Amino acid sequence: MKKFIIKTLRFLIPPLVILGIGLFIYVHTIGIENLPALNFSSSYSYNEKIRFLKNNSITPEVIAVGSSMTLNNLSSEVVTKEFQNNNYLNVSSWGVKTSEGYKLLKSLYDLNEFKQVISVVNIGDFTKASKKIDYNFIHHYLTNDDLKTTYSIARNFDLHYYLKNIDYANYVRNCNKDYDYLNYDDYGMVKFSTHGFNIKDERWKNNRLDKVPDIAEYSYLDSIANFCTKNNIEYYVFHSPHRMGLIQELNTQENEKFDSHLKKIDRIVSPKHYFVNANDTTWHDALFVDGIHFNETGAKLFTQYCFDRVKYAAQQKP
Repeated sequence: MKKFIIKTLRFLIPPLVILGIGLFIYVHTIGIENLPALNFSSSYSYNEKIRFLKNNSITPEVIAVGSSMTLNNLSSEVVTKEFQNNNYLNVSSWGVKTSEGYKLLKSLYDLNEFKQVISVVNIGDFTKASKKIDYNFIHHYLTNDDLKTTYSIARNFDLHYYLKNIDYANYVRNCNKDYDYLNYDDYGMVKFSTHGFNIKDERWKNNRLDKVPDIAEYSYLDSIANFCTKNNIEYYVFHSPHRMGLIQELNTQENEKFDSHLKKIDRIVSPKHYFVNANDTTWHDALFVDGIHFNETGAKLFTQYCFDRVKYAAQQKP
């Protein structure tokens, strides 16, 4: 048995040493900062955001959580100005559903008790969640638990994921005229360029109303509202609009579906928190990069509009 173990080790050690040397040379060549984000989830955007949070020194008192609606449409400049607080982080990423936002919010609250939460939403945020997310891995990573993080890296290791995303990581961090852009500002927002953006026709014409909402996702919105109430957190829900050219083309069935969706959110949020429906006014096509995502100029105007509506509503209260 002893001879077998020795022979096995002699067989395994050389290729492992070669692999280790090769990995060291590769990392040294491209730089550790250029490696793909760790695979905390099945969403690369989500993984990049966790990487950003790890490398960020802000202790947040204000948190923005949600999908690309919050990632791209909520202006950090306006948020920090309105709250007069730079201790703000946008923890949003592509396709985050309400249930996933709720779970991330609770996980982050265990690390730091924030005072305000903002979510920018659209109907797509309420479709069925499908991402695989390892919240324990995220917790170990963000709390600097090196031993458990190492274990999670080994347990979740997927060579195909890292090979596939070596070039993609570099692409999303630099493609500032494309939808995949993931270079964050100081607070975690991704700004879409107002000029020269590569607009795709199929996205420009897509109103996203073909999506089927999942009633469970509205329940999770209620869970977020209750969580915020319980912990004395102010909760702001801003509903992002469609561009003017699309909203004018909605048929009766689409309008009814959209109105029903808005009423559900209003019933859940408005009694104790703040809900602003930005579809109450029209938004010029020049402010968008597709049917529902604002460019940087549009994001500023939208965010300011929402805060102005909140302040106006507060003034009307007896």
